[in-house]
Amino acid sequence: MTPSLPYQLAFFSKFSSKLLLKVYLNSFSRVGGKTSSLACFMYIHEHFRLVDLPIDSTFTWIVAFLLEDLGYYLAHRAIHEAGVFWSFHQMHHSSEYYNLSTALRQGAVQEIGVTFFDCLQSFVVPPPMFLTHKLLNTVYQFWIHTEVIPSLGPIEWVFNTPSLHRVHHGRNPYCIDKNYAGTLIIWDRLFGTFEAERREEKPVYGLVDNVKSFNHLWLQFFEFKALGWDKGQMKDENGKPLFPGFLNKLKAAIFPPGYFPGVKTFQFFWWRTMCNSEEGIPQIEANVVKYNPDLSLQHKVYTFVQFVVVTVVYFQFIKIRTALPWFDFSLYMVYMISTLQIIGMFFDHHKIARQLDSLRLFLTVIYAVYILSFPLLTVSFVSGFYLVAFM
Repeated sequence: MTPSLPYQLAFFSKFSSKLLLKVYLNSFSRVGGKTSSLACFMYIHEHFRLVDLPIDSTFTWIVAFLLEDLGYYLAHRAIHEAGVFWSFHQMHHSSEYYNLSTALRQGAVQEIGVTFFDCLQSFVVPPPMFLTHKLLNTVYQFWIHTEVIPSLGPIEWVFNTPSLHRVHHGRNPYCIDKNYAGTLIIWDRLFGTFEAERREEKPVYGLVDNVKSFNHLWLQFFEFKALGWDKGQMKDENGKPLFPGFLNKLKAAIFPPGYFPGVKTFQFFWWRTMCNSEEGIPQIEANVVKYNPDLSLQHKVYTFVQFVVVTVVYFQFIKIRTALPWFDFSLYMVYMISTLQIIGMFFDHHKIARQLDSLRLFLTVIYAVYILSFPLLTVSFVSGFYLVAFM
């Protein structure tokens, strides 16, 4: 059966988000994030390591695997529960759909938020072993982002599975702050965050308060302002501040996202966590309506073509990015981000999407002439003609 146009649009819209996030992640890996994390790891291991473990030892392999998986659990839990740190990770949870592409939907600066936990391993684990197990842990988590595979029974006593990770992505009250595991679910069982999927109440995906937008930049960073500033400025029905004074405003920023005065928390590692993770979480609405604005056929054709073009540019960029001067590197970034941002604006029916895209195409023509790129020049001219004639 051919998928309906709304489904195709939703999938295409979501997939474009994944590509944008990969652009962010690859750019930040050059100037921060993964690079700074690895540099920190190597410096600590070089100067402060506690033991010298041989990299060709089975024992070292097991130690590295367990420490990476435990480190992932702690880091993952921190970027859910430690207030504004949720901002580093919420993008991964903002999709209302749950499939393999969701695994690619990552926060642009998430690696910066988990650097501390990576570096904890550096006192023991050799850098090559750390990189190997960090990659393996990431690869393992790809396959668990699916609704196709049911519960796997006794396997779930030890390993994380699609069923258990569906709970983690749910916005149902029973799903909140549960199943942080990477590979081994034993950490959740040990630390009290385990929850099995309920047959009578399947997870509904997305954020507790879903963002009705395809504005990619907003989706990446809005929570930093919401938790870092806006929450501390909230007032009650009488106009009195909910978080009076500096210390209470600091609590608003660093205590769990669901924390408000009167809500009980307890200390876990270096952050506070909710005593009752379901407190304040609304029940799932009777009729769940996913954000999926309709588009005309002309808009679907146009945005699809632009998406194909930016995808081609993206893969070219990946091949040559390490050899690019910073000016050309920046131009690639501006082109890709602006293109995908405007695609999102078309999805949202933004009133100035057409005008901004006209400006983008005009500047692209100038750049194509500058670098003598006939294919880019042709695509830009044809796109501009289509934009004027049919949209």
